[in-house]
Amino acid sequence: MAWETSTRAKRLPKNWPQLKAATKKRARGKCEAATHVPECTGIGAECDHRAPGDDHSLKNLQWLSTPCHKAKTSRENAEANRRRAGMRLRPQERHPGLR
Repeated sequence: MAWETSTRAKRLPKNWPQLKAATKKRARGKCEAATHVPECTGIGAECDHRAPGDDHSLKNLQWLSTPCHKAKTSRENAEANRRRAGMRLRPQERHPGLR
């Protein structure tokens, strides 16, 4: 989902700028990704939620480089799409000529 069409910004707490600053300070400006992508410079630039959802506690926030954040979001979206696709699967129907 594109940020432009997301409701995420409206759901952020009023103290979001302070939470971002505290997350960056804790990380000392470095990328905290569990798995870094090759494009990662090691320098964080964006605040991210470790677990999806609206838990804005500092323990659920991490400071990521833009490439690592993009890769993590892409993985989460792919997983969500797989789950949604699995929910839409219908039982395989037998071909009418084989009945």
